[in-house]
Amino acid sequence: MKKTFVLVVLGLLAFPAISAWTVSDLERMAKTDVIPEIRLAAGYALANYYAATKSETDLLKLAESGATEAVRLAASLALSQKWVGAGKTRDELLSILTEGKTPEVRAAAIPAFTEAIVTDKADALLELAKTGETEELQYAAGKAYLQKIRAKLNKATLESICGDDTLPAGYRKAAAEVLAGYYLFPETTALSKAQLEEKALKDANPFVRYAAAYALVNFLAEESADALYKKVVSMFLAPGVSAEYRWAYARALGLKWAAGL
Repeated sequence: MKKTFVLVVLGLLAFPAISAWTVSDLERMAKTDVIPEIRLAAGYALANYYAATKSETDLLKLAESGATEAVRLAASLALSQKWVGAGKTRDELLSILTEGKTPEVRAAAIPAFTEAIVTDKADALLELAKTGETEELQYAAGKAYLQKIRAKLNKATLESICGDDTLPAGYRKAAAEVLAGYYLFPETTALSKAQLEEKALKDANPFVRYAAAYALVNFLAEESADALYKKVVSMFLAPGVSAEYRWAYARALGLKWAAGL
């Protein structure tokens, strides 16, 4: 029975006309689609539209209590756009990062807070990246720290941070995103699409998988929305597919859909 159910679901979802989704279509998918990565892609696609059309109050409410993780993501990304350069103080942003009601609310403060602290001393940033109260604070401080010492970084150093289980998740995630750049450049040592897919699927370390997936999005964004959609659907309930690999396809699909709004 379970196998039959999956085949029915895939049959219904595999080949829709997706060249002209409306905002209503995307909101429906973000709230109700059976496939988590389709919901996620719709959330990414809605972010810029939400930033342009919804108030800060409405976005904060959605980031706190939106019906699904995808709706909360869209609101979070939209809020982050509004808060950069909006004049919030460092203390206000720090309060959101540590006391925000949901991860999505806390994440919305990351870009603005990172800008606010990037001129701090490297030692202080590293300490905050390692001891911050929340993963979002660790991540923001980690991004600022790695930006400050970027001239000293290399692939081996970043892979070492990603692989160090004694370090907090937020700092390791920040390192993974910087590492993604080293997987793409310079061309002489860059990984191919196939190599990134292999690493995103099978590397033993989740942060290295995330780095590869983050880089892989650059390749996937060149594919058509139809091809990406079919790939996401084909992975639904498929065994042995990492969360990071699924995320890469969802992110790329969301970028394609956003471009059509």
